[in-house]
Amino acid sequence: MDNHKYLNKRRWLREFLLSCLILLIIFYVVSRLDLSEKLYAFSRAYEAIDLDEMLFSLGLFLPIYIVIFAVRRFGELTILVRESSTDGLTGLINHRRIQALLAQEISRAQRFQRPLSVILFDIDNFKQVNDSHGHPVGDAVLRQVASLMSAAVREVDFLARTGGEEFMLIATETDGALAQEVAERLRQIFCEADFGIGRPVTASFGVSQLRSKETASALLQRADERLYWSKREGRNRVSGLAARFAGSDNS
Repeated sequence: MDNHKYLNKRRWLREFLLSCLILLIIFYVVSRLDLSEKLYAFSRAYEAIDLDEMLFSLGLFLPIYIVIFAVRRFGELTILVRESSTDGLTGLINHRRIQALLAQEISRAQRFQRPLSVILFDIDNFKQVNDSHGHPVGDAVLRQVASLMSAAVREVDFLARTGGEEFMLIATETDGALAQEVAERLRQIFCEADFGIGRPVTASFGVSQLRSKETASALLQRADERLYWSKREGRNRVSGLAARFAGSDNS
């Protein structure tokens, strides 16, 4: 979450440097106008006001208050960013955040000519789980899926729930062949897991590797077509490089 634009450390450093620059400008103006001498003369003329002590107290209070204010606001901002970027049920990245991350990773991959792949997967016949066992059980299944998949993927990858029983994995530094192996491993995890509903829970997968100068929408469309092919061919399978739908290619 630290790479969110509102929590970016570089942005905070720039703002800190800007604050230092403003402080220097204020110091220069105060020095040029000799405001300290004028203030001192004023305080001597009105000693009953104890202006020196008041200014000294203010000088101590303001920095302390600013630090406390900044720390509290940063904490609140962290919570707000987390809530706006995560799925409330599973704790995974949500659809809005994964789209931003995908655009960011595509830009990075194309700039440095590095491989990048996307894996879309969908729980098979999930409506039957809700209809047979109720939505609370369905929610528990989704949370378990999120936990299993999170434990199985690398920290450098991004896993998201994009809606309903649909999920997306951005596999960084990963070509299509390796991403297809990853998807197959995740499929096996589904098959071996016990979801406590008296029946297996499976998933279908679509895999696609980023092409040169390709947009996010084109990459996702190809992965989605392969996911559809997995569903059409009987579910509980991975479709990637060897998918046989119209327009199939090697990426």
